[in-house]
Amino acid sequence: MTTPTGTLRADVAVAEGRIVGIEAPGTVSAEQVVDADGLHVLPGGVDPHCHLMAGLADSTRAAALGGTTTALSFSLPDDGEETVAAFERARDLVAQGLSAVDVGLHAMCYRPNELTTEDLTKLAELGADAVKVFLAYPELGIMATGDGLYRTMLAAKAVGLPVQVHCEDGEVVEALVEEASAGGRTGARTFGGVRPPVLEEIAVRRALGISGLAGARLYVTHLSSREAIDHVRTARAAGETVVTAEACLHHLLLTDDEYDGPRADTLLVAPPLRAQDHVAAVREALRDGTLDTVGSDHSQERTEVDRRISPCGDTHYGIPGIGARLPLLLSWGLDNGIPLERLVHVLCTGPADAFGHRSKGRIAPGADADLVLWDPAETWVADESSFADGTGISPYAGTPVRGVIRSVWARGRELVREGAFTGTGEPGRQVIPERDGQAR
Repeated sequence: MTTPTGTLRADVAVAEGRIVGIEAPGTVSAEQVVDADGLHVLPGGVDPHCHLMAGLADSTRAAALGGTTTALSFSLPDDGEETVAAFERARDLVAQGLSAVDVGLHAMCYRPNELTTEDLTKLAELGADAVKVFLAYPELGIMATGDGLYRTMLAAKAVGLPVQVHCEDGEVVEALVEEASAGGRTGARTFGGVRPPVLEEIAVRRALGISGLAGARLYVTHLSSREAIDHVRTARAAGETVVTAEACLHHLLLTDDEYDGPRADTLLVAPPLRAQDHVAAVREALRDGTLDTVGSDHSQERTEVDRRISPCGDTHYGIPGIGARLPLLLSWGLDNGIPLERLVHVLCTGPADAFGHRSKGRIAPGADADLVLWDPAETWVADESSFADGTGISPYAGTPVRGVIRSVWARGRELVREGAFTGTGEPGRQVIPERDGQAR
């Protein structure tokens, strides 16, 4: 059994969907006994960053197959839809019983400069994990201004909501897009080139400064560059702000060399894949504790690339990965000397703690019985169909993987056995964060 604090041999006792005891091996008697001899028992994974609303059933089944038992998904506002209305629609979708795993909900804000204190109070009452705003995408009309971000952070602080920020300097990205378009430059390399690391660095420093002024809890999504990560370290050391740092699997495992290859158009993501030196910096942040969480940024539905730099006018960005996140990071991490306990923290406990899900991401009395039985001895190779997420693509196809998931349990129910989804009966449900010791 492995937790962020250590690995030990033990019996895990479960009753009514919760863990009721951690006992010495062989000392628990029960109606049902699952033999995990030779396996690692891990907490169910918690994915802090995914976009599932376009296909909740397929994406959450893929999550289960990959050992993720709690998916924290963004709501998906329609054009012109208010933030609260979009969040309520996402809640209703989860309540329909389509999800294979439990789902927490982040409120995506496409109209940040119009978000009110009343809106944020309502989102907290509805069980939002956090609110997300963008410092990018002026062409979509969703980019927050500095004063808009500041006001949102003040209001979020008052109701106990973290603020997630997508950090790229959207105004300069727009200028670079216009420059590329005027020069007739298109394609994957151009997509990456108009979103260089320095624009992430600028936006991260800006978000850190504004959150410090507001006294808000900042969650920086998908860190991908050396200087941006250094800014997080500096702000923490100076005590400037409370900041949680996230990276995503693709920024740990892939480089921008992919943009010169045959899969380039299937690997477009924002921020884009980076050069090897930036990938090395993200890996070091994982190793040294700078990163608190690792997400997938799974996109069940891809987004159209700005037509000014799209060679055919129909290129899309966004990648899947909710199924791959846990097994591939375990494999890469152990092959590169990262302790299993550290990997469990960023894959399970860290994401749960970042958003107040105290019954998730841990093996402890009182926690939900979300468990993964993982066999580190076997190897296999990922392909496009490994996790059956319905997207038909995988950025990790062809990757050798060390370790196989033998079974997955969510609230004491078996969801996966030997690579097959077996979940029946009670579906996943919305999980509500706890704030100041109280569930809302």
